[in-house]
Amino acid sequence: MLACDLMRRGLVYVTTDADLDYVAKALAATPAGVVAIVDDNLTPIGVVTRSDLEKARPPLSADLGPIPEFLLRNRPKVLPFRGNGKALREIMTAPPIFVPCEARLAEVEKVMEEHRLKRMPVVDGHKLVGVLLRREVMAALANGGGDKTLDQKDGALVKVAQSEPAFCDIATASDFRALVSEHERLLETERTEQRRAAEALREQRIRDLAAQRLTDADWREMLAKARAAAGNGLTESLLIRFPSQLCADGGRAINAPDAHWPDTLRGEPADVFRRWRNELHPRGFKIAAQIIEFPEGLPGDAALFLIWGSGA
Repeated sequence: MLACDLMRRGLVYVTTDADLDYVAKALAATPAGVVAIVDDNLTPIGVVTRSDLEKARPPLSADLGPIPEFLLRNRPKVLPFRGNGKALREIMTAPPIFVPCEARLAEVEKVMEEHRLKRMPVVDGHKLVGVLLRREVMAALANGGGDKTLDQKDGALVKVAQSEPAFCDIATASDFRALVSEHERLLETERTEQRRAAEALREQRIRDLAAQRLTDADWREMLAKARAAAGNGLTESLLIRFPSQLCADGGRAINAPDAHWPDTLRGEPADVFRRWRNELHPRGFKIAAQIIEFPEGLPGDAALFLIWGSGA
């Protein structure tokens, strides 16, 4: 078994500018019993244990004597730590002894025994990734070191729970930036899927419109709307609106404009143009085509307008 198989992940760590009260609270909350001190590259440069803090705590004045029992009742178990102005760098144990992820437990146990360590940070390259506890290393070795099972109870193998620290479970700023990037990637994927779905619907609509023909009832309704528009003082009326992709050239001739734009019409718009040419053009009506929508800068919907103004 390797160190990375047994280590506890989520080890609490701070930099040297953290205040001692914060470190004391972190120690009280973490089951690992140690807070690692790292540099800006997350390389461990020291560790702080409860014994380190106790050595830094200012002694009680001899004149005060022991604290009476009644004063100790109902007091919080974790009291604010007062380091008497000391910096974290002054009390931490440095340099720390740590092992790489790929170290074998037998090698780890020898180092712990030699240096009388109860816990040891684990690094991947130079980066802190976890901590090993000596009691768990010894239990794993006693069980052969081949499994991640560490203890025997009632004849059954019991797995050691990899508990997460209760005090601080955040990672690094770069990890948070990675979360932001992943969120943005998911959003972009969702937007892409939405665009594809909308495009598929639009293509189906275009196929349907290309097969659709103008009925006499539709034509009479268009003329009725044009008459109502004239009665309201207008000089033109929208006959039909349709996707520019319904045109053979995607609406480029209409947008140019090109005099041959009628030749690009398909489906119902082509029928509307023919009805105008045959029935309304001889009566003095004009017709005009225009791109009336430009989504993302590209031709969107087009429209045919019937015109009867004085300049028609």
